[in-house]
Amino acid sequence: MSLTPEEISEIISSFSGSLRTEFYYYLTTIPMEVRIMWPRKWHWGKVLFLVNRYLPMLLEGEFTSSFLPRFVPSSIKPSTQPFPASTVIQLRTRDSHWERIWYKLAILRKQRAVVPLSAVERELGYACTWRGQISSANAKGYAIAGYVGLAKALCIFALVLYIFLVRYRKQAGAFKLLHVLRRDSGVYILSVVGIRLGAAAGLAFWPKVGMYNIPGQLQIVVVPVLANRLLLNIWRTEDPEVRKTVSSILFDPPRPEEDSEDDDEEFGDRPIEMVRYEGLGRWRAPAAREESEGTPQGGTGATQAAENGEGV
Repeated sequence: MSLTPEEISEIISSFSGSLRTEFYYYLTTIPMEVRIMWPRKWHWGKVLFLVNRYLPMLLEGEFTSSFLPRFVPSSIKPSTQPFPASTVIQLRTRDSHWERIWYKLAILRKQRAVVPLSAVERELGYACTWRGQISSANAKGYAIAGYVGLAKALCIFALVLYIFLVRYRKQAGAFKLLHVLRRDSGVYILSVVGIRLGAAAGLAFWPKVGMYNIPGQLQIVVVPVLANRLLLNIWRTEDPEVRKTVSSILFDPPRPEEDSEDDDEEFGDRPIEMVRYEGLGRWRAPAAREESEGTPQGGTGATQAAENGEGV
């Protein structure tokens, strides 16, 4: 039987409510984005911020346009066009593991091969279908990819716990520990890792929990928001060591007067000094930087005279 008008209205309301939440968050945070992110130079931090901010909205709109025709049969065309975009977006966001790329490419041909429905299928509320079925080899490969993703999520979760134990083991008292966790964005990190672990478990055991489960949807909607807040906190942190190292990798060096409570005039006219890197995890020796700054006035002769104790 067909869906009743009340059921169709409920489906549309749920999607429109999700879109309203997404755009409400965007409208209420765009002044912060303009003030903080737009003046920044194009580093990895700015690219990650913009991708995490705008790609979920595209995913939400694309998912709505491809999902609603299944319940509101009108034409086969609205369901055929979004499939390529859906595959690309899923490869870049939710299903970003490289081991799943071959699976997406394998079923792309089947998704594109849509055919008109029979009278029974149209009466059930579907707008179109595709030829054939997913092979057992593809299904097995998807299951293997899910377990690999779960193993990776467990490793990341264990690494985060180890880092937290090593970094905060000397913090005395629960109040001080919570203060340090809040300062270092520990709540955001634990939330992102926890949601990621739940989503990976949902994908690994999808025959039991379903493809569209709560952790999976949280990863699509909530994780980009938490990731952007984490990027902003990295840029605005008051920890001088973080400002000199981590922040300088992602962003151009922040100035204390830019959205900071530090009003010290001594540092108002110059940015925080960046740590120089020669490679991944390798700092450049300070001596090289000192030599590049040049010799004192008077040239090498004055330097030699100063070493010999002679007046110039």
